[in-house]
Amino acid sequence: MNEESTAFLGFVKCASITVTVLMVAGIVTLMVISRGKGEDITGIVAPALLITLVAGVISIITTVLQRRL
Repeated sequence: MNEESTAFLGFVKCASITVTVLMVAGIVTLMVISRGKGEDITGIVAPALLITLVAGVISIITTVLQRRL
């Protein structure tokens, strides 16, 4: 049971890190694409940053729980 929990937490940690990296890459790509056009991209970037923050917090929590097990 303990090994299964550790393996599952490792999977969740990897998934949340992947989501974080992909969201940051998407935000950077969006900023580069809209760079010279003068468009307002805050409506897209703000929720993306929130998702990135949540995924980062989940990654930190799962890392702490994985070490405790």
